[in-house]
Amino acid sequence: MTIAIIMSEEWARKKEAERLDNGPTWEAAAVLATNPNRVRTIHFVRHAQATHNKAFLDHGRVAYKDPAFHDARLTDFGEEQCAELRPSVCKIAREIQLVLVSPCTRATQTALLSFQDLPADGSVKWIALECLREKSGQHPCDGRRAVSVLKKEFPKINYDFMEDDMDVYGEETLGLEKRETDEMIIARAHKFFEWLKDRPETNIAVVTHSAFLSLLFNKVVRCSFDLSKWFENCEMRTTHFTITKDCDE
Repeated sequence: MTIAIIMSEEWARKKEAERLDNGPTWEAAAVLATNPNRVRTIHFVRHAQATHNKAFLDHGRVAYKDPAFHDARLTDFGEEQCAELRPSVCKIAREIQLVLVSPCTRATQTALLSFQDLPADGSVKWIALECLREKSGQHPCDGRRAVSVLKKEFPKINYDFMEDDMDVYGEETLGLEKRETDEMIIARAHKFFEWLKDRPETNIAVVTHSAFLSLLFNKVVRCSFDLSKWFENCEMRTTHFTITKDCDE
């Protein structure tokens, strides 16, 4: 029998405290089978504050089950956070070749606002990937709208890699009764690296979510505790990956 460990902010912060007490146990390397000679610079960003985040501060976790926050959008404060991140992005804007976003609106908005100073000559690709979405099921805020709707609202984003128009995975497969397990998110993280291994770009921005980031840096890749600690809203961390197979995993 497999018992899933339920990921939460409390759990991630507890693990962070344990690493601080016991010292780092990870090394800066990823663990998937790709070309060992390809080093990628990846800028990971958690989305800025969205309406469900603000409601959580006011009302607690019950806010996550409020259908009013379906596919939660950024708050005014979240947009301000993007403006604050923008100068840091400007310093690396000429280096970034690819921007990958979760199809959830708050992540897409964060990417478009924070990375708006990237070259507009078509040299930078903007792509949405289903595997980058937040932990799905039960919480309407973590659902997404139809791709056909998102395409009209965000014409800059390429949704060609999305398999389903409607949110089949989040709202039909899982729905309001089931919550995605950590193992399912870990599988998505591996799928992300498998997708990335064949891409030519070596400098990439990824705008995603807290649960995905926490599990990626605690369960999928080896890294220092500075990288594996909890991401705050609109926080960016730059990493350098040599993505190789760890035979012991």
